[in-house]
Amino acid sequence: MLANQNGSVNDESTDGRIEFGVDGTTLGVRDVIESEQMEFRVDREPELSPALPALFPSPVDNAVSFEAKSLIVPEYTSIVVRDGEGEFIERPNDSTEFPLGSYCIEITGPMKSTVRIEDAELSVSGVVGPQSVELSLDRPATVSLGARSLHTRPEATITVPDDPESLAEAVSMLGSSIREFSAERSWPTLRGYPPRIRRGESLDIPSPLTVPDTGVEVVVRPTYADVYRLSTLAYYLGAPMTVGEVPAVRLDTGYTERLPTDGRELEERALELLRTWFFLDTLVRTDGYLISDREEYEQVGPQLPFYPPNLDGLSLSERLMEFLEVDPGIVEPYAPDWAMEAVLRPGPEGAELLPHLARVLAPVRVRGSAEGIRSGDPVGITTADRPTRNQLLSSHEGGSVPTPDPIPEWTAAALPAAYEHELRRTPPNAGEANVTLLIRSEERAKRLREALTRPSPPVGVGSLSILGTPTADTVADVLSDSSVDLLYTDLPFDEGSPVAHDLPRYPTADGRPAPAVSIFERSPRPAVAVDAVRRGGTGAAVIDGHIPADQIRTAIELLAAEGLPLDTTLAVLRLPSHPPVRFAGNCSANVMPPNPPTPRLVFAESVSESQHRVTWRMVLSPASWLGTEYQIVYDCFDDKTRLVGRDPTDRPTISSEVMADWSTEPDTTLFLNGRFVPPNVDLTVEEVEESARKALATDEADADESTELRGRSEYHN
Repeated sequence: MLANQNGSVNDESTDGRIEFGVDGTTLGVRDVIESEQMEFRVDREPELSPALPALFPSPVDNAVSFEAKSLIVPEYTSIVVRDGEGEFIERPNDSTEFPLGSYCIEITGPMKSTVRIEDAELSVSGVVGPQSVELSLDRPATVSLGARSLHTRPEATITVPDDPESLAEAVSMLGSSIREFSAERSWPTLRGYPPRIRRGESLDIPSPLTVPDTGVEVVVRPTYADVYRLSTLAYYLGAPMTVGEVPAVRLDTGYTERLPTDGRELEERALELLRTWFFLDTLVRTDGYLISDREEYEQVGPQLPFYPPNLDGLSLSERLMEFLEVDPGIVEPYAPDWAMEAVLRPGPEGAELLPHLARVLAPVRVRGSAEGIRSGDPVGITTADRPTRNQLLSSHEGGSVPTPDPIPEWTAAALPAAYEHELRRTPPNAGEANVTLLIRSEERAKRLREALTRPSPPVGVGSLSILGTPTADTVADVLSDSSVDLLYTDLPFDEGSPVAHDLPRYPTADGRPAPAVSIFERSPRPAVAVDAVRRGGTGAAVIDGHIPADQIRTAIELLAAEGLPLDTTLAVLRLPSHPPVRFAGNCSANVMPPNPPTPRLVFAESVSESQHRVTWRMVLSPASWLGTEYQIVYDCFDDKTRLVGRDPTDRPTISSEVMADWSTEPDTTLFLNGRFVPPNVDLTVEEVEESARKALATDEADADESTELRGRSEYHN
């Protein structure tokens, strides 16, 4: 059951996601899925024995007990102290003493860990600053340690033949990554990454995967379209998919919610149910594992026929029965935006994309025909972040899915391979991004060298190459260099689009690797981006226009230093003439992992020399952990928590002094009057007000020009 000391420790009754090992007085906890390690330094060599997962207030994958008087945790991101029943006590911000009692201390680091102690006095110290945190008891006592994988990658792969009924069986397994089916599953770390789906000769479901026993069943007709449209809903419910004549959701209470048979009506009803049930779960959990004071609770709660926390002890079916009494129109204005939405073709090729869509609760629509799709072709389109925020794909009317080339602006040609490439990729260390630019003219390359090296290279970049008028061999080498984290190029590629007669056409690098993220300037068609993703890239963009040198520098810093997704980076640039932008693969691909995981954007526009109006925005992407809550700590905003995907609507005005203070915050991406403030720049009050003077003067000049143009128009009319 447990290995000997100084060896790997694993409870065979668990699924093997977490293993324990002892080396002297160090207790190591290994996350098998993530290949991550977390250490606890004990005051004596621990003798481990199995512990019951039921000892802990939130789910754990494995647990052990041992005797100790103190533990030191060298690496962590947050600590929460609860009582023995799991009730929240405190999030210590300083050394704190707790009286005799039973406690559960939740520690978030490379994984979720919980330390349980009983009948002891507790002292927590070292929570301020970079030092290790120490948990000390008044006497040696039995300590139980449970851990849960953050599960940000699939733990198994399901093989399915090209048959929609077999795919329905595979989709039934997606919910196996969800740790529990109370309302707490609306927290992203309790949902996990669903298992992969691979097309093959026959159905093969690995033995660790089982269909959750939730008492809920999703009925689909035996078509790819039905399976696709209901896949995300089935995942969130942990519901098996069964084949029937009429789509439905069946509850073990005996109730059946019949769903529309018309395809578009079915996908809209599936979206409505997913949005409503997910959002109501986030209200039910407000008195659960993490106590929250939600802004949306005050807005929606009085309109509901029940008090949300009262539903916490109900079964999933009983809770859904209550949720079905709620008018979806009450929830819709307050529910978070989706990180992604998808339109797939109704053929087998889209099957491999379903786990990646389910992971972010992406609604799925189906359009077009399955005919004529080759292996490796895009299987549909997904939404991208855009200057005006995400828009529902239902706004793209038409009888079929747009062909991958061209695709609508600010959408991505969907390629399942992009997500696999991302899962396999090892990002560079902070400050070590490898960036290469291929530039068609030496004159522009010279301007870019000046913009990108003076006074210093872009923040976050460890290696920068700017190659002007490169040879065909050089281009081929760079296009196939997988060590390049970001490629930017304005070269014309031979993809059937017209180019200047005096410029060569460059072939793509078929069959060879590719940089992680690529941006192709002056490219009207995404075929070259699709090719880069097929060959190993995670995401690529084509821009049918020109980007000034200073904006290229901003884009590089946002990607390499701030960890912003590709689509958000291009969306926040103030590009001249608003050129069309299209993507291939994962349009939210990162050059560097975001830190924090959900980046925070602040846009400040000066209304006077000393006053600046602020807009706050959380970046919504597949990495944003939909269901997470955040709180804005600045005094000009209220202290309510909000769901990621719900930005504050108020736009407070702050002074130049406060604006300068904000520029020193390491976890916020700041734009002042449209210009990005790099993370290595701390603005002074004088610099803030100089920016304001320039912006206000520009606005005044633009207003005068507009008045003059209107006057000319009136004169000529």
